[in-house]
Amino acid sequence: MLSGPRGVGKTTSARILARALNCVEGPTERPCGKCRHCIDIAAGNDLDVIEIDAASNTKVEQMRDILERAIQAPFAARYKVYIIDEVHMLSIAAFNALLKTLEEPPPNVIFIFATTEIDKVPETIRSRCVMHSFRRL
Repeated sequence: MLSGPRGVGKTTSARILARALNCVEGPTERPCGKCRHCIDIAAGNDLDVIEIDAASNTKVEQMRDILERAIQAPFAARYKVYIIDEVHMLSIAAFNALLKTLEEPPPNVIFIFATTEIDKVPETIRSRCVMHSFRRL
């Protein structure tokens, strides 16, 4: 869970983390930036790194669809990474649908949540995440 004000690099950091996890030299602290995965993730074209704007996908049906696809193995990368931006915008029902998957995540699936309003994310979700707070420099 990456939290903090707008414009501090939460989504950018999530993309870098996805590259670090899926780089052919990785998982690594410094993705090479040259392999197919690094290039595709940076361009937003990697099939195994899925960015979702929770503000536009708030409903439980949409979350269930995402979770059904999450159980499938990655196409070509080491990990399937779901970056869910503005996660605080999900409905309570969507959070509840997500909860079971967070408790027992599929192998090779990583969820990265980004939010500007951490207090709107239910404690049941926050307690199952590693928290990273960002702030302005």
